[in-house]
Amino acid sequence: MVVVRPPMSESDFTPKPQSLVFRVEISTEQASALAPFLSGTALPAIPAAPVSEEAVDARVLELRERESELELREAEFEADVQLREDRMERWRGELEELEQTLERRERDLVSYVDQLQGAMNGSGNDAAWWQRPAGGDGGVY
Repeated sequence: MVVVRPPMSESDFTPKPQSLVFRVEISTEQASALAPFLSGTALPAIPAAPVSEEAVDARVLELRERESELELREAEFEADVQLREDRMERWRGELEELEQTLERRERDLVSYVDQLQGAMNGSGNDAAWWQRPAGGDGGVY
């Protein structure tokens, strides 16, 4: 007997979602330890181990040393930032001076060019030598 199947569609190739099952095996010894978690009741407080005064003093000393190191690093950082800000302010002042010098020189140059143009355009006879080409026309040898 021959079985005829219809052509496969896209849905035949896509995986079908399956639920994920997570299983945990708990021994009887572990079950009693996990009972408070499973029942929702709080765990009894575990008393902290007593700490010796020497351990506390050593920890306090260590924390004070770390605090002083941190304060020193912070002071060095602030001093470095202040030096950089001072340097930038000095550069800003120098830049402003250079910009003012450049603007003054530009004004002087524009004024000088205006004077030259006025001198050349102002006198009719002097303008003739400007328009005459240089060369063998009987001019300056």
